[in-house]
Amino acid sequence: MPAASPTASPGCPPPASVPPPRAGGRASRTAGYLLAFLVHLLAPAFLVTGIYLVTRLTMGGILFGLVALDLAWLLRPRPAPFPASAVPLARSDAPRLYALVDRIGADLGAPRADLIALSGAVNASFRTYGWRRTHLVEIGYPLWLLLGPQERVALLAHEMAHSSNGDARHGLVIGSALHSLHELRLFASFAWRPGDGVSAFITECLHALLGIPVRGVILLQELLLYRSSQHAEYRADEMQARTAGTEAAVSLLDVLTTRAESVGRFLGSSAVAVGTANLWTALRSTVDAVPDAELERRREAARVERTRLDTTHPPTHLRVRRLLALPYTQPRVSAPPMEQIEEELQQAAESVARSLRENAQAALYR
Repeated sequence: MPAASPTASPGCPPPASVPPPRAGGRASRTAGYLLAFLVHLLAPAFLVTGIYLVTRLTMGGILFGLVALDLAWLLRPRPAPFPASAVPLARSDAPRLYALVDRIGADLGAPRADLIALSGAVNASFRTYGWRRTHLVEIGYPLWLLLGPQERVALLAHEMAHSSNGDARHGLVIGSALHSLHELRLFASFAWRPGDGVSAFITECLHALLGIPVRGVILLQELLLYRSSQHAEYRADEMQARTAGTEAAVSLLDVLTTRAESVGRFLGSSAVAVGTANLWTALRSTVDAVPDAELERRREAARVERTRLDTTHPPTHLRVRRLLALPYTQPRVSAPPMEQIEEELQQAAESVARSLRENAQAALYR
């Protein structure tokens, strides 16, 4: 696969012209924490209100009291769950992969990974789940397949860097508040379909009305965290380049820009449900068949991209320029031989493929 060179970036000014990122505003960050605390107070407020209304023993009181109690349950403080459909890997199952993750974490000063899981996401993450806040490295196998050895080190380094780069959305206070709000948003989505009946239509309309303020609060929280999230992403890029090297960091962004789109299209197609060939072989063949002209078109689209308020990531071309301006050209953690790691992942990858196929087949009959 073509990889962007750390010494040249067509269409970008010289690295020396790249300004340093501005730190997120303290006022907006503080406001974000205050909003998160208010979200956490909603659950006990709805609980008290619901109990009061129900104990009045009136028809309206019981009705609205049950609604308040339901909202209290939906907004209750809770940790993030283990990702659905992900396949956990114990240390005994993948000792070489764990050794690589441990080396990267030690170089970054990140918390030690308690568990690694393989999933069908075109992504990767380092997060906590459960009340014990277990540190989890989730590796999306479709993305992992596209990457070279050092790019895989860069991917892991970038995600693990988010544990110590000041990104508030990964913290306990704001992260759990956003999780509760997103759960409430899912509950309040309009899910009526023809044939569900009039009463279901009315119920779903009420859910949709409830979802309006929920979406408003989520948008407000995202806006408050926007500047600090942008800065945190640049900081994660810098830590990634120091650990994995500038070339691998830039090459990873090139893969995400040019090839991840093809992976998403393939996984969303009916070929996943009805195909009989090995899913991962078919995926690689599909991505490798993308013409060079289309890959270059996607690079050009990334270069002219502008900052948007609906994303936490800065435009890719600005991230590349920042990376090229950094002095971390040589990796501090080099990739080990990947053949043995691939053998460790083979059984879990087959489980992920089966899960993707089952989900795609179920979607055909909905």
